[in-house]
Amino acid sequence: MITVKQSSETTGMILVLGSAILGGIFPILINRGVQTIPPLTFAAFTSLIGALGAFFYSLQQKTLSELHKREAYFSLLMITLCISFVPPILLFIGTSKTNALNTSLLALTEIIFTLIFTHFIGEKTTVPKLIGSLGILVGTSFILYRGTWKLNIGDIMIILSTALYPIGNFYGKKALRYVSPGSILVVRWVISGLLLLFLAAFFDGTEQWLKIIREHWKLLIFNGFILYSLSKILWYESLKRLDISKAVSLVMTSYFFSFIILVFLGEKINLLQSIGVAIMTIGVIFSIRRKSILYEH
Repeated sequence: MITVKQSSETTGMILVLGSAILGGIFPILINRGVQTIPPLTFAAFTSLIGALGAFFYSLQQKTLSELHKREAYFSLLMITLCISFVPPILLFIGTSKTNALNTSLLALTEIIFTLIFTHFIGEKTTVPKLIGSLGILVGTSFILYRGTWKLNIGDIMIILSTALYPIGNFYGKKALRYVSPGSILVVRWVISGLLLLFLAAFFDGTEQWLKIIREHWKLLIFNGFILYSLSKILWYESLKRLDISKAVSLVMTSYFFSFIILVFLGEKINLLQSIGVAIMTIGVIFSIRRKSILYEH
């Protein structure tokens, strides 16, 4: 194992917080977007536009030639499956059945899955990590409570959408040994975008595609180029410098930005949700109060 240098870790934290700011906008926009755009169609268009943004970035960085490296192929396939294909299906459909606040905050359950997964790949499970995951779990329970413990199907889908992320992030770190962030993003979004487009054509139909593009092109471009391409470029650049648990914990601070935006937009926040946010905040703080340790796999 290798302790990360302070300068590299600081850079990684700045990059991942930049990704978190953009990530705070993302659940709000997709929650608003699926009210007028079919979820699978929205996910497919966003992925393909994101791929275009990543392509331009890779072209500028002159890194597209890396894609001939066969050592990265399996990792790229796993990243695509575990981050860019299955999770968006659950997330975009799930957010259409719940509200923007729950969409943002329930994404924090990714930390719980990450802490479980990273224990088995060599990242030490510490007391701060355990307290952090417990805080997030309890906070999530407060957010979900609606007088009974019956869960909204949309909430469940959002939670499940985060379950594969740790596996995808694990292979993301492996892929970064051979290819750059831009190359990873090009592959994962081209493949997932085409697969999602096929599903969208089958389930949503193609009749409204031109109308959707004409009426929502600004939303699609912003979502694809900024919230997909730019935020994920920042994410992978930070992932090169931080261990998986810390990177995920920091990027999950995006809910702070979501919470602030939603309050300004007039979203009603009840007492239990406020308590849940406070408990989650404590959980995130405990999750990130340690030095990053990078492990060789």
